[in-house]
Amino acid sequence: MYRYFFIAFISFFLIPGVARSQESSITAEVFAEVIEALAANEDQALNFGRFTTGNNGGSIVISPGGIRSAQGSVIAAGGGYSPGKFLVEGEPGATFSIQLPRTATTLVHSESGKTMDVEGWVSDPPSGDAATLSDGERLVSIGATLNIGPVDENPVGIYSGSFIVTFAYN
Repeated sequence: MYRYFFIAFISFFLIPGVARSQESSITAEVFAEVIEALAANEDQALNFGRFTTGNNGGSIVISPGGIRSAQGSVIAAGGGYSPGKFLVEGEPGATFSIQLPRTATTLVHSESGKTMDVEGWVSDPPSGDAATLSDGERLVSIGATLNIGPVDENPVGIYSGSFIVTFAYN
């Protein structure tokens, strides 16, 4: 009997059993989708219109909805004015964000080099909110505040400049 026990004991250590690995491999799937690039075009320039500076200056505010108001001794005159309008195009149903200028933009007088600053940027849809490209496009309107000095600081004439607005997929 000891002999059977001894043979069983030796067989247990000498006969290889089924080994189990500590790792397992599987083939998994991976996907990617290329979508239409986001593009923006300026449909309408931001235009503060015509005005007089008055003795003390002030400001002109253009809302994204196209409402213009004059403050201080500035008097708005006739003629055209408008918010900036941009057509953003991309993947239908995708969302995007709007980044407005973080600092003032300077407008320069065409002859004297005197300047005015534009600040207080606002947009519709609002910057910081996710906007949706319904049917692959969305119109974005931008307004701001133009700060105007008295006539000796801001003589009669045309002032111009540019600003950067960034549109990005979320």
